[in-house]
Amino acid sequence: MRTIGRYAILGLLGRGGMGVVYKAAMPRTGRVVAVKVLKPAEMLAATADPALLRQDFFREAALMAGIRHPNIAQVLDVDEDAAPDGGGDGLPFFVMEYYCNNLGALLGEGYRVEEPTRRLGVDQALSCARQLASGLARLHHEGIIHRDVKPFNLMLAERPPDACPPGFCLADEVKLIDFGLSRLRGEQGPARPKGAVVGSPYYAAPEQERDPETADERADIFSAGVTLFRCLTGHLPQEGLSASRLRDGLDARFDAFFASACHKDPGQRPASARDLLAELDGLAAYWARLRENVCALPEEKPPPCASAKPSAALRSIPVRQPLAGAREAFGLDELWRPAACDPERFVVEREGLVRDLRSGLVWERGGSAYGLTFAAAQARAEQLSAERHLGLSGWRLPTAQELASLLLPEPDLRQLCLPPAFAPQQRRIWSADRKSFTAAWYADVEHGFVWWQDLSCEFFSRCVTSVASE
Repeated sequence: MRTIGRYAILGLLGRGGMGVVYKAAMPRTGRVVAVKVLKPAEMLAATADPALLRQDFFREAALMAGIRHPNIAQVLDVDEDAAPDGGGDGLPFFVMEYYCNNLGALLGEGYRVEEPTRRLGVDQALSCARQLASGLARLHHEGIIHRDVKPFNLMLAERPPDACPPGFCLADEVKLIDFGLSRLRGEQGPARPKGAVVGSPYYAAPEQERDPETADERADIFSAGVTLFRCLTGHLPQEGLSASRLRDGLDARFDAFFASACHKDPGQRPASARDLLAELDGLAAYWARLRENVCALPEEKPPPCASAKPSAALRSIPVRQPLAGAREAFGLDELWRPAACDPERFVVEREGLVRDLRSGLVWERGGSAYGLTFAAAQARAEQLSAERHLGLSGWRLPTAQELASLLLPEPDLRQLCLPPAFAPQQRRIWSADRKSFTAAWYADVEHGFVWWQDLSCEFFSRCVTSVASE
């Protein structure tokens, strides 16, 4: 197995302008970490001074390692891999905390960034934005401007269900990463070629695109505003298209916030990340009052899903389904959501059990207390079946097709008031279907889509059985 320093490489996570990031295992403990190695892109390597690139790379590691904050990913180690010939400079790398998810993947953002994405619930989106603003406030306090805030640079750490009171864990813990483009206030002379673009298209502030070296903290605030707009609407901000027009439930208060946070003139934005956080606090409180007022109205039955149709038989035998053809095989749309839905098919039969009236399947209402690896989720299913959990036998992990039947379209404001059939704590659930030898399919039941992840990731187990109550 290939190693970098003391770390065994498990696979490739991604590539950027300055380096390559690998998934790796720590020696002895086997803890999974992310290892970033200095391997500049071809154009950058051909035009930049290698010594300055090394200097910038170690500077990035030092910046991340020197800050302790819950919303900033922690650097665990910095080193150099020995040169193959035993002489000269080795290959610089640093080791970070590893998380299976990031905001870009949660939204379903692809290479064509301008294409629509999935949306988050309003509470979840505001929670992510508040955490991002808190992390940026900590950076800016140190005089650090990130300059590349975007969904794929926001890792998501799963919070255990008992980490906070019910109803308060409304989102994952956000971890800001990738300080390769960051700059200390007043710093000049980057290693990258003059005129090189700094930041990501659509997320970088206009003044940062014009002159990256003069952009200040308000450029990060612009990027944070764009990120929240995308989370709430599934779109990027554009002239004449307000948030309230793109999503029911949002109103002029939200439009005013984005008019300020995403203003082309930095002087019209919140002056600091702490000011941004205060505005987000006010927006979250306003949304909570709005939701409470709606829920205080007389109860009414929500409208049926427009795409509901009679259910075909659900496949119960696990398969190995590669990425190619998976959407069609699982009956999903271009954003990996069910092409059809039936929100009234599930009823709580008795404590701990939910019955699917269409298929006859019986589900756990909740599931495992904590996230499990894929192997541990399989073992739990076998144990439940052996001990006749809740008086039933035949418990197993569901297939991706069966899990997709649990997924509902994004709820409107009125539906947020209704009690769910399933416990909300188990948000990401393993299926029995594998994508490959090292990955399996799962469902994000909170946001209503199916995707895949590495078998070592820890998602919840919610088992199903076709055996009737006994």
